[in-house]
Amino acid sequence: MERNSFLINKKIHQYILPGVLMTVAMQLGNVVDGMIVGNLLGAEAMAAIEISMPVLLLLQMAAMMLAMGGAAEAAVLLGKRDMEKAGGVFTASLAAGLVISLIFALFTPILPGPLAMLLAGNGDLAALAEPYMMVNFAGIPILTIAIIFCYFMNADNHPQLGSALFIIANVVNLVLDFVFIQSFHMGMAGSALSTVIGYLTGMVTVVIYFRSKQRMLRLQKLDKKAFHYVGLAVKAGVPSAAFTLMSALKSVIINSAIVRILGNDPMAVYSVCANAVLIAELCVGGIIGLIQNIAGILYGERDFYGIRTLCKRALTYSYVAIAILLVIFFAVPGVIAGLFGITEGDMLALCETALRIFACSFPFYVYNKFLMSYYQTILQPGLSTVVTVLQGFVVIVPLTLAGIFFWGLPGVCLMAVASEALTILLASLWRMLGQRGGKFAAGGVYMLPQIVGETFLDCSLENNLEEVIAFREKLFAFCADNHITDRDANILGLAVEEIAANIVQYGYRSGQKNYMDISFTIQDDKYMLRIRDDGVPFNPMEYRQQEEEEVMVGGIALIKKLASNFQYMRVLNMNNTVIELNIGRG
Repeated sequence: MERNSFLINKKIHQYILPGVLMTVAMQLGNVVDGMIVGNLLGAEAMAAIEISMPVLLLLQMAAMMLAMGGAAEAAVLLGKRDMEKAGGVFTASLAAGLVISLIFALFTPILPGPLAMLLAGNGDLAALAEPYMMVNFAGIPILTIAIIFCYFMNADNHPQLGSALFIIANVVNLVLDFVFIQSFHMGMAGSALSTVIGYLTGMVTVVIYFRSKQRMLRLQKLDKKAFHYVGLAVKAGVPSAAFTLMSALKSVIINSAIVRILGNDPMAVYSVCANAVLIAELCVGGIIGLIQNIAGILYGERDFYGIRTLCKRALTYSYVAIAILLVIFFAVPGVIAGLFGITEGDMLALCETALRIFACSFPFYVYNKFLMSYYQTILQPGLSTVVTVLQGFVVIVPLTLAGIFFWGLPGVCLMAVASEALTILLASLWRMLGQRGGKFAAGGVYMLPQIVGETFLDCSLENNLEEVIAFREKLFAFCADNHITDRDANILGLAVEEIAANIVQYGYRSGQKNYMDISFTIQDDKYMLRIRDDGVPFNPMEYRQQEEEEVMVGGIALIKKLASNFQYMRVLNMNNTVIELNIGRG
């Protein structure tokens, strides 16, 4: 009857496939796009895409800030059962993203040319990069709305729709790549245009989201609260914005140094290594994304046991994926280089060496990715930003520049490994110093708050009536130990018996083994009972007893009359019933 991880593990396995598919769809499109461009237009074209990346990152900065920050805030609010405020954050984030992206689009005729010359450093690369940037400037409103919708759909228990959006977008993108580049001879502009049209097509899936009766996030009328909601999203999304900004600045400095000091061929090889990071993200991004999809809601519910279980499982799966990826990179780096159009000579040898060294950074990269995502999810944007700034700029830029001057391109890859490892060390020191000074919550790397002035009982019950009866008796004993009145204990026992018995009898197929999580908390001036299960939807708030006399003698109707707060939500495809009882009611 002790708390177990059955339900959390079940949710992980349920959500991991949609999460992985979404990440694969997001990143694989970029990777394959680079492969197609490299093979159809040559290595210089691939280098031009890498040169353009800082601009694309800056264009997406507002979208990522509002999407990831707003979705993290909304998930915690859903965990707290505040659906109105969560819907407000959703609406305000969407509106703000649209306004900002339209402003960016207005600069389409003005900025791409000068930016291409500034970043490329020579006429050939600039000529390739300019049309690519121009189309992306014009299409940024479409990409912004798609990103925001995707992250909020994940927070609202619809990760499969986010996956569908990006899968459709990238299938269309890859097909149009061949049509626009090979058939219509549109060059780099064709590659960018295929991406924009792909995301526009994927947006059609959003219609399904708005037709879903189970969704909790709903568009609301914009009013003066919208600025407050945008502020919440921005505050939580600062780490994402910082990551995007740091990545852009890092790319500008490192790319410029490689082009000017080492030349175009090393730049093309480095672009393959940059795509290798996307491959690592492809393998683990969806798994780490589970933290954002699930941990925010668990944090709002104060289910710290569930958070630890989730994080440990996500990290385990991530490192299994990375171990497989390392074997591939060390065994066949030439095959990976060939996929991007680098197939022979000194350039191939350089690329093989670079990929082997660069791959050693993946284990450290995964842990830093976990820290950034996790701290953002539990609404610790300051610490998440520290990790982001360290990893994205402060550590890697000076080390990489030193690597370029002393060891050339292999030095760049070696410093990528060193910078990821050093980031973990410095971030850990920052966190521990903050915990000693009282700035951050204790509890090690998870930084889960110590529950002060709170007594709780946390159990998992197998779905049979004997377990329900046994827990009720355990609850009575717990109440007696904590000086809870017999009347309040009987009300709480009745709540467990009525709701848990319904779950056992009607929630699952006959003979199906499952568990429900039940927690009872004494805090401040109230008792709180939470019952969570993943059986068929059952809303006790809509339950109606047939006979009037039943209302007087017991059942759910009596609980509703006596409780100070009685709420139900379907969260993470689980029934979540919360009953609060004021201390001292009689």
